[in-house]
Amino acid sequence: MSRIVFDEYRKNKGFDEKHTNREYTPESCVKDMIKFVPIIEGDIVLDCSCGINKVWLNNFPTINKIGIDKDFGDDFMTYNERVDWVISNPPFTNFIEFCFKSSEICNKGFAFLINHSRINQVTPRRLERLKEKGFYLNEIIILSISKWFGRFYFLVFTKNKSESINWSLENYK
Repeated sequence: MSRIVFDEYRKNKGFDEKHTNREYTPESCVKDMIKFVPIIEGDIVLDCSCGINKVWLNNFPTINKIGIDKDFGDDFMTYNERVDWVISNPPFTNFIEFCFKSSEICNKGFAFLINHSRINQVTPRRLERLKEKGFYLNEIIILSISKWFGRFYFLVFTKNKSESINWSLENYK
């Protein structure tokens, strides 16, 4: 559906004209999720999909923060500066690509908020690829955001292997 057709559809259905088709992460959720990431003062933290409201970027507990967004002409997939952390609510369609890109530029780790339709993309093969790059899944926070549909997951990958999260691939016929 084209943007124009989508906007006309929304108008015909009675949506507020000021309302966008973007739903930003609630700030209270962002503040709580950031607590699961071991950021220390001085760390460089990148929000790879900051959007207009910059809610993640504005809540990082460090002064060394960078916000980029495709809508501002910044393409995360071509970003090559080293950072300590990448933390964001990335475009769901690019979640896996954002994980692998983060593993190339992060010194300490990355964390993403994803929806229920993307959790199946966290496969043993992909976890193994991230492990080969030195990153381990250390936290999975399951949450519900009442204004959004379904379950959401905040995944935290770090260079430290978790003793509590293990995985293996078993094939059954």
